[in-house]
Amino acid sequence: MKRKLSLIFSVIFAAAAMTGCGGGYKYTSEDGSFSITLPGEQWQEESESLGINGGYMFTLPATSDSAVETQLDSDAIIVYLDLSAEEGSLDYDSIPTTEEELTDYLGLDGSYEVLSFEGDLDDDGVKSNTYKLKISGSENSEMYMVTKTEASETEGYIIAGTVLHGGEELIDEVEKSVLSVSRK
Repeated sequence: MKRKLSLIFSVIFAAAAMTGCGGGYKYTSEDGSFSITLPGEQWQEESESLGINGGYMFTLPATSDSAVETQLDSDAIIVYLDLSAEEGSLDYDSIPTTEEELTDYLGLDGSYEVLSFEGDLDDDGVKSNTYKLKISGSENSEMYMVTKTEASETEGYIIAGTVLHGGEELIDEVEKSVLSVSRK
């Protein structure tokens, strides 16, 4: 149960490690099935590096100071995965709808702090959640992650934005983008 979501989180964090915006910049997939308003035009689409059907990745290139400090090429990353596009990628039972379920899933050991959580299971069986985490890294760095998931037993999506540098100001911009997702 936890294995599927664990794989998704692994993809998101691995993508953040591999890689390497002002007013809103709207991105729409070629087939028109997905759109997102990114914080600005400096964000780059790097979906091909994900290698996942129905997956999109956007990165904010690192400033020279932050890149030297952490040896990462991005200050932030947003990853969208269509959970119905990949066979076996949707584990409906493991999608948390309460903060307690999220805490149990993550096994909060002091490295994560839940800053906000909203979850729901509607009458049609659609599970959804949106949460923001503060992730403690080394003694000098903290990362932030905001995630939104929506799924029925047969289809759904997860989108997560991770801020590697830039703190709370940048996570607020990334959160707006995550919440702007539109699917057709």
